[in-house]
Amino acid sequence: MIRTIFLLSLITLSVSAQTKIYHAVHISSPIIIDGALDEPAWQNASAITDFTEQEPKPGNAPSEKTSVKVLYDGTNIYIGAFCYDREPSKIVARELKWDGRMSADDNFQILFDTFNDDKNAYWFATNPMGMHDDALTSGSDFSNFNESWNGLWDVRCAVTDSGWCAEFIFPVYNFKFDNKEQQVWGVNFSREIRRKGETINWAAIGVNSGFWHIPFAGDLVFEGGLKRGDPVFVKPFISAGIEKNENEKKQITKAGLDIKYPVTRNLTLDVSFNSDFAQVEADKAQINLTRFPLFFPEKRDFFLEGANIFNFGMGGSNQLFYSRRIGLKSGKQIPIINGIKMVGKVNNTELGVLNVITNASNGEPYTNYSVLRAKQDFLDNSYYGFLVTNKFSRGSFNSVFAGDMELSFKKFLGEYNLIVGSGAAFSNSKNNSPGSWAGKVYVDFPNDFLDINSAYRFIQNDFNPEMGFISRTGIQMLSNSVHITPRINSYGIKKLIFSPLESSVQFDDFGRMIAGEFNFIPFGFNTAHGDEFEIEIERRFDDVEADFDFFKDYKITRGRYWFTRYTAEYQVGKGADLIGGAGISTGDYYDRKGTGIYGNLYFNPNSLFTLEMEAENNYFSKGAEKFSTLEFSTAARLDFSTRLFTLFQAQWKNESDEVGLIYRINYQPQIGSNIYLVVNHMLNTAGKLKTSDITVLGKIAWLFNLLEGKH
Repeated sequence: MIRTIFLLSLITLSVSAQTKIYHAVHISSPIIIDGALDEPAWQNASAITDFTEQEPKPGNAPSEKTSVKVLYDGTNIYIGAFCYDREPSKIVARELKWDGRMSADDNFQILFDTFNDDKNAYWFATNPMGMHDDALTSGSDFSNFNESWNGLWDVRCAVTDSGWCAEFIFPVYNFKFDNKEQQVWGVNFSREIRRKGETINWAAIGVNSGFWHIPFAGDLVFEGGLKRGDPVFVKPFISAGIEKNENEKKQITKAGLDIKYPVTRNLTLDVSFNSDFAQVEADKAQINLTRFPLFFPEKRDFFLEGANIFNFGMGGSNQLFYSRRIGLKSGKQIPIINGIKMVGKVNNTELGVLNVITNASNGEPYTNYSVLRAKQDFLDNSYYGFLVTNKFSRGSFNSVFAGDMELSFKKFLGEYNLIVGSGAAFSNSKNNSPGSWAGKVYVDFPNDFLDINSAYRFIQNDFNPEMGFISRTGIQMLSNSVHITPRINSYGIKKLIFSPLESSVQFDDFGRMIAGEFNFIPFGFNTAHGDEFEIEIERRFDDVEADFDFFKDYKITRGRYWFTRYTAEYQVGKGADLIGGAGISTGDYYDRKGTGIYGNLYFNPNSLFTLEMEAENNYFSKGAEKFSTLEFSTAARLDFSTRLFTLFQAQWKNESDEVGLIYRINYQPQIGSNIYLVVNHMLNTAGKLKTSDITVLGKIAWLFNLLEGKH
C-alpha cells in the first residue's frame, strides 16, 4: 500500500504550471524613489494587471484593479505598484514601525524565489504609510518564517484620489542567485484590501494553494545585466552606560565589529567580534505551570539571519540546535568573544556553518560551539540532509550527528499537498551510554478542506543534545490530528472549523503510557476579516513519577492523573482601531479545580500611537487550598516616522516580587544603521517599592558598504 502511494506521488509530482511570466525592463538611469511613479521608464513599461481573488473566494474577479511594473539597472531592482481604490478615504493605514503589524492595514506584498527552486524565498511588504516589513521564508507555512531578518531596501508610498502607490528599490546585493546571464526568478505579488477582507494574488490561486506556496509562483525574467557585485558590509558598534543593583554600581563600555563578506555570489560569511545584544527585547514573562522547561524564541540578530537552514525539529518545540544555548545561561548573558557564520547555496545544496567561542562567565568555562548543516535538493520540492553539532570545553564535549529527508508533493493526486519525512539523530558525549538515539517519521496532508497529520517520534533516555532543546527524554510519541475546515462564505463566516481528532500519546521504553493529550474541537469558525472563534475539549493524562513544584510552594504530588478541561476563545480580526481577543478555560488540572481567563488588546488609533496589553489569570482550588496566578504585560509605542520610534514596556507576574520596565528609543539614520537608548529597570515589589537593578545604555551601530561598485 505504501509503495503504491509513493508511486502515485511520483507520477503526480509536478509544480503548478508557471504560465504567468513577466519580463523586467532594463533601464539605463536610476529611479528616484519618492512614491510618484512619474519617470518615463514607469510610463513605458508593461504592467501586470491580471490579479485574481484568493480570499475569501478563490478564483473570483477582484473588486479593485492593481497594476505592477518591474524595472532594473546594473545594481537595483525597482517595483512600482498602484493599488486602485474607488473609495480612497476608506483605505486602512496606521502602522509605521519596521516589521510592525502590517496585516491590520491595506498592504502590498512581494515574494522572490531567486533560485527558482520552489523552496526558499525573500518576502517584502509595505502599507500606504510606507512601512517596511521583510522576512526569509521556506515551505508553505510559517514554521520557517524568519521576520527578524532585515534586508537593505527602501520604499516610498503615497495615497492619491484614485488609490495608493508603492515604489520599491532593492539593491541586488540583498539577494543570492545563480551566476547566469539570463535570470529567471520565481515571483508573486499579493494585495490585501483590509476593510473588505479581500486578498488578491497574481499567481498561486486556489484552495490548496496561495501566496505562500512558493512552487506556484510566476516567473520574473531578467534578460541580462543583473549583477550582484561583491559588497563587503562592515558594521562597527560602540555602547556605553551604567549598571546599578542593590550591591554595586559600575560603568559599562563595549565596542565590537560585525562583517558580512560574500565568499561567492551564493555564500555569505558573517563574522562578529565581541558581540553585543544590549538592544534585544526582553523575553516575555511567563509562569511555568508544568514540570518541563519553557521554550523562548531567539531574538539576537547574528543568530537569526539564515536561521532556517539550521532547523532540525523533533516535534513540538524540540530542536537539535537551539541557538539560545550559546551566550545565555538562565537568562544571563555569557560574553561572546567571536562568532563566524556562513550560509547560502552551492548548486543544489543549502549550506550552513556556525562557529562561536564564548568567554568564561557565570560558572561556564571557555566554550566552543560549532554547527554544520546541509540540505540537498532532489525531485522538485524535496530534500535530504544532515546536521552536526559540537560543544567543546576543557574536559568536556558533546556532539550530535543527524540525518533527515523530506518528500514534498504539491500536486498529489492532481491538486493536493502531501509531505512525508523522516530523520534520526545520535548524541555522543563524555561518559556516554548506549541509549542515545532519537528519530522521527511523519506524514502530513495540509490542504484547505482537510488537514491530516500523523507522526511517530522517539527520544531515548540518554539522548542529550547540549546545543538543542529537548523537553523530555525516554519517550516514544505517537501523534495524530484531523482538521476539517469547509468554506461556506455565508452569514459573515468564511470557514467552519472542526477537529474530531487531535492526540499526542507518550510511552516509555516498555510501552507503558506515561502522558497523553486528546483534543476535540466540536465547533469553530473564522471570517474574511480575520475573526476567529473556537470551542475545545481537552482530555489529558500524566504519570507524575515524582512531586514537582507547581507554583511557589504548591506542589503536584506523585500519581497517575486523568483530567478534562473545556476552553472557548474569540479573537477579533484585523483592520479596526481596537482589536483583541479573550478566552476562558475551566475544568480539572491534576488534583485540583482550575479556571483561567486570558485576553489581549491592541489599540492603534493612528500612525503615531500604539498600545498593547496581555493578561492571564488562573484560579486553582483543592479543598481549603486556594491560590491564583497572574501574568500581565503592556507596551506603549510612539512612531514618529518609519525610522524613529520610542517604546515603553512593563511586565509582571505574581510568581516573583518584581516588575520589569523597559524604555527604548531607536533611530535609524540610514538603512542598516541604528542609534539606541535603552533603559532596563527592575523594581522589587516585596514590601516597599524599590529598585533592585537598573541599566542605562546607549549604543551606536553604523553600516558601511565597501567595494560596492566592484563586479
